[in-house]
Amino acid sequence: MMRLIRNECGAAAIEFVLALPPFLILLMGAIQLGVIACARTGLQHAVDEGARYASIYPTPTDAQITARVTSREFGLDPAYSNVPTITHGTQYGVPYTEITMTYSRPLNFIVFQTAPLSISYTRRSY
Repeated sequence: MMRLIRNECGAAAIEFVLALPPFLILLMGAIQLGVIACARTGLQHAVDEGARYASIYPTPTDAQITARVTSREFGLDPAYSNVPTITHGTQYGVPYTEITMTYSRPLNFIVFQTAPLSISYTRRSY
């Protein structure tokens, strides 16, 4: 019996099995954080490009601005992105065009999937 207690064969395998799940969860969390950061950057870039395009003369139509925004997005899965919303208004007598776009994507870990995480970005062009 004492010989079995002192026997350390397989101890490394047990330690590996205990350490693997937390490591995989941390790894998947880092990957999902990178996916969300890339999506935020792509969303911000697309809306900024649309706002720059909306400020040129002659003023483009809403359809042209929407086409410009959708052509400039990167890092976004088309299944989760929404069409940009374009509103026009005036502030202190100055006309503006406001572009808003939302991206909702669930975080996908290996064993479970979270509720969708929404990223929204708005840019106003005078």
